Amino acid sequence: MASGVIEAWLELEPIDRQVAVLRLTYPQWATEYVFTPSGLVWRAVPCWQLTVEQLAAGVARRLERGNPVALMADLSDQARIIRDLTAPRT
Repeated sequence: MASGVIEAWLELEPIDRQVAVLRLTYPQWATEYVFTPSGLVWRAVPCWQLTVEQLAAGVARRLERGNPVALMADLSDQARIIRDLTAPRT
């Protein structure tokens, strides 16, 4: 079974592997890449309705970056903001 998964993974185009990693790492965000007149754009949109508190804390309605590494860095920052909002207050 594992070898079948690995083979399927290796058959993906590198760009599709990158978006797969983003989707697996941040499943609460809808991630994709789109071709625009100015080039390739990596996009992430939250899969939930943002609250006023989340927006005020800096959770983005949409992220767009020029490469998957920059998008992953921003998604990591977004996860930290959300974690800070939901952490128990002492």
